[in-house]
Amino acid sequence: MLFMSIPLPRSPKGNPFSKGNPFSKDRRKVEKLYERYHKLMYHIAYNILQHHEDTEDAVIESWEKIIRHLDKINKIDCRETKSLLVIIVERTAIDCYRKNKRRRNIETLIENYESSPYFITKDKALENLELYHVLRHTPKIYSEVLILYYVNGFTGKEIANLLNIKESTVTVRLPRGRELLRKELENND
Repeated sequence: MLFMSIPLPRSPKGNPFSKGNPFSKDRRKVEKLYERYHKLMYHIAYNILQHHEDTEDAVIESWEKIIRHLDKINKIDCRETKSLLVIIVERTAIDCYRKNKRRRNIETLIENYESSPYFITKDKALENLELYHVLRHTPKIYSEVLILYYVNGFTGKEIANLLNIKESTVTVRLPRGRELLRKELENND
């Protein structure tokens, strides 16, 4: 099972299953996240990588990143959590693809995902929001940073670590993304 190979936080005494262990709550949270999103994450990574072993590697690496930022996830079943997990797995899979130069057509796959609508999230409630439509037309490099910053509450440094970019890049993309959103919202009025 893919999930069993993911390292979970351990208590100082080493037993993550003991009842008094503060990490047992984190373990339950990870298990619930896994139950809810593992198929979606695998599907997204596989669509990018088109190779089962590489997909498993990307998903495991994504779970490691998620576990490091577990404190940022408040609710299991909400669109903010879903978009966070989708961003992480997409970026991780794209990074794996770039590392594995043996695959062809990387530019085509990356372009398809960079132009994809709002992280595959197509909740009925979101489709009616004007901001959702504006974010769909905002370049993904800006919409990812904006969502991670404003929706998920990540700092610039955390976003940089998550997306494997420089912190200065994040600080540049935030105002540019806000400006693009402002212009797009003005054009829609």
